[in-house]
Amino acid sequence: MVEGRKMYDVRVYNLKCAECGKPVVELPFQPLSSGRPVYCADCNQKRTPPKKKPYKAKPKGRRR
Repeated sequence: MVEGRKMYDVRVYNLKCAECGKPVVELPFQPLSSGRPVYCADCNQKRTPPKKKPYKAKPKGRRR
């Protein structure tokens, strides 16, 4: 479980991961409809793009 985030027990919905087919038992939200795909924690982590490095401006040198 992720710290500071409420997880909902969704076993009653019998959800399966859209990518690997494993049963999904916890989600950080309550599913409202079955129209959207749901992913297990492992597949969701693989789908999340890596975070970009923050922009770091080059220090300005003395102008001549």
